[in-house]
Amino acid sequence: MKKLSYLILILILVGLGLDYYFYLAEKPTSSQSTTPTPTTTISSTSTAPSTLNIPVVTPPTPAPISSLTDPVANFKTRVTKKPFGIYITTQNSPVQPERFSGYHTGADAEYQDVSADVPVYAVADGVVVLSRTASGYGGVFMVEIELNGIKHNVLYGHIRPSSLPAVGQKVTRGQQIALLGTGYSIETDGERRHLHFAVLTDTRLDIKGYVPTKADLVGWLDPLTYFN
Repeated sequence: MKKLSYLILILILVGLGLDYYFYLAEKPTSSQSTTPTPTTTISSTSTAPSTLNIPVVTPPTPAPISSLTDPVANFKTRVTKKPFGIYITTQNSPVQPERFSGYHTGADAEYQDVSADVPVYAVADGVVVLSRTASGYGGVFMVEIELNGIKHNVLYGHIRPSSLPAVGQKVTRGQQIALLGTGYSIETDGERRHLHFAVLTDTRLDIKGYVPTKADLVGWLDPLTYFN
């Protein structure tokens, strides 16, 4: 009977020992982390962004064109018959009768409706480089000025000869320097009362009012480009 009791006790102890052994085997050691390892999910779709973050490059702003002061009051609005570059013949001219033909090298500001003296102003600081009378103009003069760092001559035609500035005279922007000639008189060589204003590409002394071909206009600029 005692032997049986001992046997049962031994079996119980063996069972308890096995349970404890498996408990230790399954228990994590102190060097093992009890924090679950995160998993990384890999998308099957492309990782490229739907919108590319490309910076917008703004082109540089062109240097502003220098503006000029009106050579006569309301210059731009009074250019109504002969703008720059118009091709004129004795038949198609908006001015009749017409004695000239060719491509117009300047812009004409009309003043036939004004009987009082019409002042003529310096469009920019400069110096008078030509001043005389000439066929087709009556009084005419040129002033050397600077536009965007480049020197140009500007021409004023149909000026009262007695008001012409002297060659070498320095002028300042907006300064009154002459008067328009009287229409259909010797002061304008028989032409209507208007200002022929031209901007040359350089400082040559060229007073032509018309050139025979369009290609010849390369030596002049459109004056209206320089007025607001």
